[in-house]
Amino acid sequence: MNHMNKLLLFTFLSILTLGLTTNEAKASHAMGADLTYRNVGQDSFIVRLSFYRDCAGISAPTNVTVNFNSVSCAYNGSVTCNPIAGTGQEVTPICTGFQTVCTGGSYPGVQEWIYEGLVVLPFQCVDWVFSFTTCCRNAAITTINAPGSANIYIYATLNNTIAQSNSSPSFSNKPVPFVCVGQQFCFNHGATDIDGDSLVYSMIDPLDQATIPVTFLNPYNALNPVASTPAMTFNPATGDICVYPTMLQVGIMAVLVQEYRNGILIGSVERDIQITI
Repeated sequence: MNHMNKLLLFTFLSILTLGLTTNEAKASHAMGADLTYRNVGQDSFIVRLSFYRDCAGISAPTNVTVNFNSVSCAYNGSVTCNPIAGTGQEVTPICTGFQTVCTGGSYPGVQEWIYEGLVVLPFQCVDWVFSFTTCCRNAAITTINAPGSANIYIYATLNNTIAQSNSSPSFSNKPVPFVCVGQQFCFNHGATDIDGDSLVYSMIDPLDQATIPVTFLNPYNALNPVASTPAMTFNPATGDICVYPTMLQVGIMAVLVQEYRNGILIGSVERDIQITI
């Protein structure tokens, strides 16, 4: 690691440490998440929450609640999802020889926690919404207002009147990229769909609650989540996000992946992503 990289890393760690020593940071830990579902027969689905935790924050929950509701069918339900075996692994892209907070070191660290539960949908409805929310976001975030007291809310949708046995897209790339100042970085979600449906991507506001987005600090917004020159680019056909960061910061973004079958929208999955520059 050269002198400039050491200086940039030290500066970032100083900012991170400062953010995590505020009172509101004592309850913060959420760095990213996505919620997917897999059909296991008839109207039965395994819902999976992938939750990414800042190791400098509070512990991951022992279990989580995923809500599922339909306005058209006037139904509200919930399921308790439990950690899968072996979950809670560190997924930090750390260099060899360095140790993160997750394992007693001083560098920023991320753990992936995966929870699953069985949902049996009682009706066929056009507007099922699976959702999860928790407090609080990582207090080190520098692009939104009061991050250490902001919720993270994610959701997935399903129309099981025309896709009764549908499974949502799933992802292989973790939504917690670490990026270097002055170097171009491109991120792909690694999305696949076992049903062979067409996927369309869009950038949306990260959510604090179901209908309430987070409040970005000027000049940031859903389409301009971090300082980048040239500006960030986004490909709606592949979901590729490319940035050329110009300063140290911690930003967030959200991507909606819509699933089409024979030209008809049958479901969607939203990802909440933290990007550390």
